[in-house]
Amino acid sequence: MTLDISYTIDCPSYDTIFNQCREVVESISEDPFLETEISLVVVSPLEIQRLNQQYRDKDAVTDVLSFHHWDTLSDIFPGFLLGEIFICYQRAEEQAQSLGHSITEELALLCNHGLLHLQGYDHITDADNALMSSKENQILNILKAQNLF
Repeated sequence: MTLDISYTIDCPSYDTIFNQCREVVESISEDPFLETEISLVVVSPLEIQRLNQQYRDKDAVTDVLSFHHWDTLSDIFPGFLLGEIFICYQRAEEQAQSLGHSITEELALLCNHGLLHLQGYDHITDADNALMSSKENQILNILKAQNLF
């Protein structure tokens, strides 16, 4: 996986943690996701609210949105843009503070969540939620073992 990171707001760079997340997710991923490209954009509350309204019909600020660009696994090929992840930095800061952990850990959680969505994981049903949560915990444990936060 290749991760293209951009910032539409003024905030510190978190490229290192985002790339570490990508490496961990890639290490537990299978074909056809391994040789794909992903766009990750750190945005303002206004921008994420606009995207949430436009694509999900929800007029609210959220922490992370992801949009995959495939319908079936046969659509994916090496170099394919798997999808886009949008993270609201201000919301991440607020959540980190309220949950009592670092902004780095919160951004890692949001990045992992988005990366898993791009691979088809979801949390609509209880069974899907359990599977996705299990994967998120697996990734988080690997990142913590690497002393990334």
